[in-house]
Amino acid sequence: MNETLSTPALASVVVLKIREFPRRPVTEQVKLKTQLEALVALAIGALPAAERIVLDTPDGAAIVVLGSPRDALDLAKRSQAAAADLPLCIGVNHGPVKPVSDALRGSGLVGDGLAAGTTLANAATPDRLLVSRSFHEALEAVAPGRAAELSPAGVFTDASVRTYELYTLDRGAARARRRQLFAAGAVTVISILGLGVLARSILHVDSAPARPAVIEFAITPRGDVYIDGVLKGRAPPLKRLEVSPGPHTIELRNSPHAPLKLEVNLGPAEEMTIAHSFTKPKSAAKSKSAGDYVRDLRRQLGF
Repeated sequence: MNETLSTPALASVVVLKIREFPRRPVTEQVKLKTQLEALVALAIGALPAAERIVLDTPDGAAIVVLGSPRDALDLAKRSQAAAADLPLCIGVNHGPVKPVSDALRGSGLVGDGLAAGTTLANAATPDRLLVSRSFHEALEAVAPGRAAELSPAGVFTDASVRTYELYTLDRGAARARRRQLFAAGAVTVISILGLGVLARSILHVDSAPARPAVIEFAITPRGDVYIDGVLKGRAPPLKRLEVSPGPHTIELRNSPHAPLKLEVNLGPAEEMTIAHSFTKPKSAAKSKSAGDYVRDLRRQLGF
């Protein structure tokens, strides 16, 4: 860990998680970890050493960005762009982190900034990074134009029934800008060459029916799948389901466990994976000491 934080602070946290890492063969795990190390070195290159803390985790890495939330968003986008065939899930959060020290395990970091970022990475997919509302608000406060790059992506409820309002990169806005640029170029060509056929082809493409979105399920031991209140089957054996683009309410039930409920807004042909394990609810926790927080965080981050 890079020792640059000596007092509690609000910081942006980018959590990088290799999808389904524990299920992969050891040789593949070594290869993926090597790829991730190279990716992290590339992604943090633009950040001064004093403005970042890099933590290793069993299935990825967590990067605490002490500078502007803009730097954290740029880092997340660089990581996603450089992932290539690396199945990388990215969660971005803004919240409190603080240094703590444990006599047995040494120094570390704790705080909701890290914990919530890890939860978002667990809910993300390789082609769809997830951002928390607190990060969106922090970014909007310093760079409203950059915050416009993010659009609402529904609500996620974790196994502890804690709710997260999600944002993701606004692909629709990017597609709209590309369409505008394409349309402007087409008009210029038409005005010069009089190609009416090109205009008709553009209209035909715009009116093509939207392709369905796809939801994949990785549920253990099992869960009943409800889409917009309608039972669609039990996962497993259900592994893949097509839904119409747009907003949907997804709920997984396995009584007596707390249900998992998500509000999503999927684009045409977009794919997402829901991975969840129904486990026994934890008993009420005792008041924790600083050492307890260190041990909890290190178990979460793999120390």
